[in-house]
Amino acid sequence: MLAMLDLRHEAARYRLGVLDTESLVRIADALLKEGRNSTAAVQLLLLESPVVAEAAPIFERMYAECGITVPTKDEAIDDLLRFHLTSITSEARPPREALHVLMKEVYFPYISNEPTRKYFGDSRDLEQLIGAYWGYDDLQDRPREVSFEGRHGAEAIALYDEHVRELARDWLQRHGRAE
Repeated sequence: MLAMLDLRHEAARYRLGVLDTESLVRIADALLKEGRNSTAAVQLLLLESPVVAEAAPIFERMYAECGITVPTKDEAIDDLLRFHLTSITSEARPPREALHVLMKEVYFPYISNEPTRKYFGDSRDLEQLIGAYWGYDDLQDRPREVSFEGRHGAEAIALYDEHVRELARDWLQRHGRAE
């Protein structure tokens, strides 16, 4: 269950289609358990076999009742980028894991379709982080051939984790949300 509901984060995930109907209902339930008063949340919980098309308008009304605006698609992309990169810098998640989720939820479905100037992801200033995502594969799959800062294997990956944290810190600083 969600400990303390981060409604803004969930709104971004909702806007990008990451949440399924079960997740919408779970958020409504958690919201009520936190003591928030929302008739739309109750309505969402009372739906029988809800589908997204039926639940989405109620979910958005629930957010409005809580005074939270569901972000635009572009705002949601930026919010999720910041969330995932902050999870790297705060060490809430291992860098490779956080980059994997960022790529799955944000890069592949949305950013990869944006025009590039020179490098993949440069439309959002992510080119170094995208390169780092693929770099993990080389370090893990070919530990004797591929090194980072003269190190191989687990030692190289540990150093690379720190490098990725620094890349994430730099991105957050350039985009107004440094740790």
